[in-house]
Amino acid sequence: MTGPELIAVHGTAAAPFAQLPEVFARAVAAQGGGGAALAVVHDGELVVDLVGGDYRPDTLQLVFSVSKALTAIASVHAASAGLLDLDEPLGAFWAEFDRPSTAAVTTRMVLSHRSGIASLDRALSFEEVVAGVGDEAVAAQEPYWEPGTRHGYHAFTFGPLLDGVFRRRLGTSVGEYLRQHVTGPRGLDIWLGLPEELLPRVAPVSYLPPAISETRAAFVAASGIPAGTTASLARQMDVYNHPELLRAGIPSTSGVANAPSLARLFAETLDETLLDPTARAALRVELARGTDAVLGVETAYSTGMQLPWPQLPWLGPRSYGHEAAGGSFVFADPEAGIAVAWTTDVFPRMAGASPAGLALVDTIRHCLRPPARGTETGRHA
Repeated sequence: MTGPELIAVHGTAAAPFAQLPEVFARAVAAQGGGGAALAVVHDGELVVDLVGGDYRPDTLQLVFSVSKALTAIASVHAASAGLLDLDEPLGAFWAEFDRPSTAAVTTRMVLSHRSGIASLDRALSFEEVVAGVGDEAVAAQEPYWEPGTRHGYHAFTFGPLLDGVFRRRLGTSVGEYLRQHVTGPRGLDIWLGLPEELLPRVAPVSYLPPAISETRAAFVAASGIPAGTTASLARQMDVYNHPELLRAGIPSTSGVANAPSLARLFAETLDETLLDPTARAALRVELARGTDAVLGVETAYSTGMQLPWPQLPWLGPRSYGHEAAGGSFVFADPEAGIAVAWTTDVFPRMAGASPAGLALVDTIRHCLRPPARGTETGRHA
């Protein structure tokens, strides 16, 4: 079908979500073109699978900080298997952390953005990032606050910190663990470290410089925490389309996936298919809420997931997921029995989940009301 402004939409939307294709077409048009995908798994079934604009059904997308949610799932999965103690001090197995200022830092603190190592005094170059020297840099960094006493978004450092944990404790990277134990056995198109042969399927990101309010800019400047490596990379946005970044598998930044695979993965976190009760609870239980020491707005975190806050309400108060600077997002809601994923190749002006994509969440909420009699599956060629 074609929708508003002749945006081509392909895929399926089953009852009670038959109205989503038209709303989806509007959302793709609202983001200024490009491509996008929406997937919804409800009660274990993929009921919405839509692509629009310049996306093909097999398109893969760099999903930026949705990578953090993938890392969180890998972490709680490893913990449930007895391979990782999330509350063990890093200094017990990472010698550089065995010093007074970082002795209290645990893996769970990193996952919930409470370690204090929220950035780096010296921004790494692109070459250093893809060479994998980030773990050395984060190990040498002094915390910006006493670990465990505040929270602030670990935009880049989240990745090398947790990759360092996995390599030292499990002898493998986050991406390798995720592929071997989680996404690979399920045949999911989710990668932290994209294979060379899949590079042609990746939609390149088109970039509009993100806007930032004067109030938020003043807070970030006053926080004393440098924007660091994330800002450095953003100033040379073409690096996000660089094959070396996609292959690097940085657990905070360079995950690649498609919407159906993300929705299927998150749907499996709703029951015992993938995670035991302790691991599932870890993704949902709030560990931090309040003014973010880095972002200057209210944020809330569990063990690796973003929980609802005023600017990111998701579907309801028990939802959990992750947004990304490039506009993509994924979340699950246990009360509704639903998982939703949106991917896009248009980097929004305001970094974070795409406003066009988030507008679809309201429609999904409406669709979950009792369906009208006679509603049928919608198919769009």
